[in-house]
Amino acid sequence: RRLLGMLLSAVLLVWLVVLLLVYRSAEHEVEEVFDADLARSARILQSLLLHEVEEEREINHRVHEAMAELGPQGLSTYPKLAAALRDYRAEAVAEEANERLELVSIAQQAGHKYGAGLIFVARFANGGLMMRDSAAPEIPAAADGYADMVLRDETWRIYSLTEPRTGFMVQVGEKQAFRLELVRYITRNTLMPLMLALPVLGVLIWVLVGHALAPLQRVAQEVSTREPDALHPIDGVDTPSEIHALLTSLNRLFARLVSAMHRERQFTADAAHELRTPLAALKTHLQVARAQSGEPATRASLDQALDGVDRATHSVEQLLVLARADAAQARAVVDVPVDLREIASAVVSALSQQAVERDIDLGLDAPEGISVRGDATALTLLTRNLIDNAVRYTPPGGTVTVKVAGHAQGASLEVADDGVGVAVEDRQKIFNRFHRGAAEQALGADGSGLGLAIVKRIADLHGARIALGEGLNGRGFRVKLEFAPG
Repeated sequence: RRLLGMLLSAVLLVWLVVLLLVYRSAEHEVEEVFDADLARSARILQSLLLHEVEEEREINHRVHEAMAELGPQGLSTYPKLAAALRDYRAEAVAEEANERLELVSIAQQAGHKYGAGLIFVARFANGGLMMRDSAAPEIPAAADGYADMVLRDETWRIYSLTEPRTGFMVQVGEKQAFRLELVRYITRNTLMPLMLALPVLGVLIWVLVGHALAPLQRVAQEVSTREPDALHPIDGVDTPSEIHALLTSLNRLFARLVSAMHRERQFTADAAHELRTPLAALKTHLQVARAQSGEPATRASLDQALDGVDRATHSVEQLLVLARADAAQARAVVDVPVDLREIASAVVSALSQQAVERDIDLGLDAPEGISVRGDATALTLLTRNLIDNAVRYTPPGGTVTVKVAGHAQGASLEVADDGVGVAVEDRQKIFNRFHRGAAEQALGADGSGLGLAIVKRIADLHGARIALGEGLNGRGFRVKLEFAPG
């Protein structure tokens, strides 16, 4: 849209400049054409009227000479000839008047809108009017050539032409408003096609630029819809050359991030693996020492040491599981049907002894035939961490219920308890690594703060949605995972 706006603005600016040039050019050409027409009309009119004036003068001169030659005696001797000469002079004057009236009538009945704006005046050398357009205002005598005059509150373009020999002057003029109207008409008719073409041009620019930028839009769409951990290179096929450098830099950045994450996962896995053996050996030695010691205080200290070793072993195991989950996310998840009931049943059986030891009622509600698509090992880790967390943070005498259900939108796995629960303000933090809520710390249960981080990572791998809420009977905590149909 910004590009379209910039292009159309540039086009409009260029068109405005073009219209200004067209206006000035049209104004100049109209002035030239109309001025030439005024001069031509003045010369034609002067030629015609000058011929009439000279012919009239010649006739009057001859009649006058004849009457002078006859003299008063001759005129009295030939009364009929004298009467004829006097009548001829009267008829010449009458014909001159009739010709003037007829010429004025023709000018007034031109029949064109521009014709009404044309005026003419003919003057004798002494300044007397020989002929004047009946519609013409009073035009003062002026030097030969063009002049702009304001007559009757209107601007007129006047052309004056004087015959040098006789001093006979002809003035022809027209309204400047007609010229201005013609210039505006030319400019308006030049502008209209451009204005009609502007929306068409805008649509063409939109379509063509959109087509040209489609590869860039595809890259932008791919980047904007990526998951945070999707670090595979961006495909640069059919992308504009202007963004090749950007794509290359992004792909190099992704490669460095993948390498850094791989080193982090590798370090976590190696460290966890290396810690398992010494911790197991340390636990064995502590157990032997406790069995051989008879002092109650020593046995109590050894018991605390054994608890610490157990917590450390649990944390190491969780770190190893988390490293495996990260590694699994770096590659494609196995996409096969997995029986969710079978996984839940196996995990409940494996943790039943732990629940009995803590006096926890661990139950399973899972009908047969409910499956999802994914990786069985990862889903087993997810289920185990959910149930282990619930058993670990539920006080003795509590209840933990595991429920597997199927519905039209897919399947769900739900683990609920009636234990200490999780405060609402802490529910968005429980998926952070090493986070333990205030209630869990007050309960004094062993934990590393990695269980739900592992659950979140595996759920993301399988595209499952996690919902948190209150547990059983309005108490405790509930974690529900919604899976797509298997």
